Amino acid sequence: MLHFITQNTMFTKLFCLIFSIFLSTFAYNQMLISECDTKKMSYKKVIKYLKNDELKNLTYFSEIQPSLNDSSNICNFYFHNGTYTVNANVDSIWQICITTSPSQLWKGKMLGLSCVYNINTNRMFYHSDQHFDTLETNQIYFINLRINRFFNVAAALIVTNVDYVKKQIEFTYIKGNKSIGKQIVSLIGTDKNKTKIIHDTYYKSNSKFRDKRFYARFHQIAITDLHKRIDEYSMK
Repeated sequence: MLHFITQNTMFTKLFCLIFSIFLSTFAYNQMLISECDTKKMSYKKVIKYLKNDELKNLTYFSEIQPSLNDSSNICNFYFHNGTYTVNANVDSIWQICITTSPSQLWKGKMLGLSCVYNINTNRMFYHSDQHFDTLETNQIYFINLRINRFFNVAAALIVTNVDYVKKQIEFTYIKGNKSIGKQIVSLIGTDKNKTKIIHDTYYKSNSKFRDKRFYARFHQIAITDLHKRIDEYSMK
């Protein structure tokens, strides 16, 4: 009996040692927020967002969390819908959405992408990088919204679902944004060479005035930038 207890104790100590080594190795391999290359980031507001503001209490990019989960109640959230039609078949539009460089798609008069961090691979994709593999869950998009000539807003979205069957992508605002909520982009083939893009957004902040008076107006401009780019790529 004593022999069994001794072996069991040794096994427990060995397991704890291996587990602690695994955790330390995992933490070591994760990218620090302070390690991001600001010289490759194109928007000062996003740099400030990462360095000094909402994320200042976090150490690693992998610690960033979505503001909502599957069980979150969004019944009292504001809702915005944008619907677009593209003259191309749904499969080709889907490929554009998931494989085109996000720095090219998330681009327009208001919308601009600074970088994308992939939690799965611990890799950062910067605005100036040429190679992009594919859109997938657990990628965090850091974007800049140019409200006017003098005022910019930084925000971040994490990809929380990619459904290849429904051809649907879900982006959720991260904790630390001015707003919480999510955006769902759905592709529907209406005939052989036409695709309807439905962009649904659920959102809420601590300012009812902002949500009622400003959010929908500027959000419409931003997502129209995105879908114009998708349309442009469909014609190449």
